[in-house]
This record gives sequence, structure tokens and C-alpha cells, in this order.
Amino acid sequence: MSASNRDEMMKKLDFFIGHWDMEVTHPHIQPNPILGHSSIEWMEEKYIIQRIQINKSEFPSSTTIYDWDAKMDQYVMHYFDSRGVTRLYQMTLGDGVWKWWRDKADFSSLKFFQRSTGKVDETGTVIESILEKSDDGINWEHDFKTVYRKVEEQM
Repeated sequence: MSASNRDEMMKKLDFFIGHWDMEVTHPHIQPNPILGHSSIEWMEEKYIIQRIQINKSEFPSSTTIYDWDAKMDQYVMHYFDSRGVTRLYQMTLGDGVWKWWRDKADFSSLKFFQRSTGKVDETGTVIESILEKSDDGINWEHDFKTVYRKVEEQM
């Protein structure tokens, strides 16, 4: 893969850059919605880094680094959180749909499968994501919903 192709693919994530308010709706944690904030910026002019703070002790703070993997022809998300959890997710973005998933062991064992499907509105300023989990990768159940609302552009 040429550097220009990688740069082109990373540039498609540019709309993420900025500050986002978050609302998480979780069926087992009350009251809902749970509020949080996400800041997303370029890192070393090659990667995108996202930091999330949720105002509820049941949710960890987290940092995610986004990259393009030419061999897989898709994005990867390197996830780290305040519990010491480290995971690697696969990701796609296209036609207003942001998907990420984890379906194999990586830095940690795979105790359950995860996936998320987010609808990006036409302005690129609201993302509604449904997160699901599965014990076997076949039968999926709703985990929680996250809504991101962009509140500030970052230069």
C-alpha cells in the first residue's frame, strides 16, 4: 500500500475530529442517559486518538487509537481503558455507517464477542450507535446505545 492510500483512508475519518457530548443508554445502569464526553484529534499527523470520559463509575475512561491496516483493507481500533483492558477491534466506515467489532482473541482472551453499528447523520455531527454482545458469535443481544453529538470543531 502506498503512503498516499493510507493517508487518503485516514483522511476519511477527519469528520471525527473535535469534541463530542455522549449519551449512553444502558438497560442495567440507571438513571439513563449516562452522560460523557469524547475528544478526538490527530496524533503524530498519522493516527487519530479518541479519549472518552463517562460520568458514571460503572463505565471506564478509555483511549482509542485509529489506524488503517492495508493487509485487512480496513481500519483498526486499539482500545485501552482505566480497568487495564486492552483490545483490538476491526472497523469500517462507509455510506454513513460506522461499524466496529471484535471476534477473536488479541491482547486479551475473547470471553465474549462485541460489535457496534453507528449511523452517522448527513451533517456528520450526530452518531447513533447500538452495541451488542454475544457469548458464541451467533446469538447477539443488545448491550447499550451511545449517541455522540459534536459540540466543537477542533483546529
